[in-house]
Order: sequence, then C-alpha cells, then structure tokens
Amino acid sequence: MDSTRELRWSVGLFLIFLAVVPVLGSAMVYDAWLPVLVAVPINTAGAALAAVGMGSRDPDTSARRLLLAAALILLGDAALYGLRAAVT
Repeated sequence: MDSTRELRWSVGLFLIFLAVVPVLGSAMVYDAWLPVLVAVPINTAGAALAAVGMGSRDPDTSARRLLLAAALILLGDAALYGLRAAVT
C-alpha cells in the first residue's frame, strides 16, 4: 500500500473542486459568456487529468499528473477572472 494514496486523493478532489465551482458560479452570475467559454475546456482538461492522477498506481506518475492538472486549473481560473475583468 502506498503511503501517499490518501494525500493524492485529497489533492485530486480539491483540484476537481477548484475546477468546477468557479466556472459554475461564474456561469450563474455573469452576463458575459466569453470568460466561461474560454475557461470551461481548460478546467475540464485539468479536472480529467486530476481524476487520472488520483487513480494512478505509480506515485511519480500521479504526482506529475496532479501537478499538470493544478497548472491547467490555475490557468483556467486566471483566464476566467482575467477575461471577466477585461470584459467589464
């Protein structure tokens, strides 16, 4: 049994939460859809990569996938809020 399994699951679930919640909240509140349409594919790719990273058996591969997922989700959220600031 891998000692980092619980940590990978916690980080993965947190990343999926960070990918989904800002996009859903922004989609319900904003009038402009451009930021949401740009951020959704990036955050979806990040959430999918986080889910794959959570299920990986190799800790190094899992860490690499979770790191890439975190970078994609950060990019998607920055695009969401940055485009929202540019539109208004």
